[in-house]
Amino acid sequence: MQGTLFLVNPQAGSGRAGRIWDELRAAMPQIAAADAIVAADPEAAGQELDRRLEGPVERVISIGGDGSIHLAVNRLLRSGRHNDIPLGLVPAGTGSDLARTLGLPRDPRQALDRALTAVPRPIDVIEVETDAGDRRYVLNVASAGISGRVDELVNAQPKRSATAFLTATLRALGSYRPFACRVEADGEPWYEGGVFVLAVANGRSFGKGMRIAPRAEVDDGLADVVLVRPMPRWQIPLRMPRVYLGTHLDQPMVAWRRARRVRLEAAAPFPPFDVDGEVMPSGSATFTVLAGALRFLG
Repeated sequence: MQGTLFLVNPQAGSGRAGRIWDELRAAMPQIAAADAIVAADPEAAGQELDRRLEGPVERVISIGGDGSIHLAVNRLLRSGRHNDIPLGLVPAGTGSDLARTLGLPRDPRQALDRALTAVPRPIDVIEVETDAGDRRYVLNVASAGISGRVDELVNAQPKRSATAFLTATLRALGSYRPFACRVEADGEPWYEGGVFVLAVANGRSFGKGMRIAPRAEVDDGLADVVLVRPMPRWQIPLRMPRVYLGTHLDQPMVAWRRARRVRLEAAAPFPPFDVDGEVMPSGSATFTVLAGALRFLG
């Protein structure tokens, strides 16, 4: 385990990540002696990770959800060590949508074995930069619209059930109003009008299994851009099953294409961006694919 740094959010998945960490340490004595950051507070975890990345770290393995690996990706890229330190994941979060795209084992021991033995492979990262100067790096999906409000509702729950994202989505529908914007893709005008949700996707699903971008690939140098237009409110619950099945791309209220760079210009305020299940300040922004920017173990 020399050179391996574990990043553990013990509260991820309503405490599931903490239980998995304890089980792995009990089953594998070498894990018990490994270097680890165990912290539920993202700011404290991030600061400690920054400090450790200044030392002789050879790989980072996250035990947690999409938010945990989002933190690791951002700290790795900001440190400049994303080229020489690969990242692995033992999924243990509420959504764990990135793990679905990557086909990671659901069994924690098998997922850890893969992270410890896999040859690192390059995968893409999406950079989100707002006109106000906020910047995030996204490994799975960045989206604008109702998804940010859903994230707020889910993240406010101290205990999250298996239906947390679905329940939050249904609650958000009661107050959400589509926002007006213009969207450019690779420098070309693509859409202008109201938006229910706009997803710039590296991975295929968000919101615990909603297959918003079923054709996305994490290593093709392109984002799958999926836009859902406004529709009568009563139609939304009827159409949601198509998103879970990934059969919505041919529907009249959906626009879809691939692009390396997406520009969103908003005409009015809207909910925060959803970035890997976390939130960031929204507004006019640019989404850029950084091809092969991260080395992944799995």
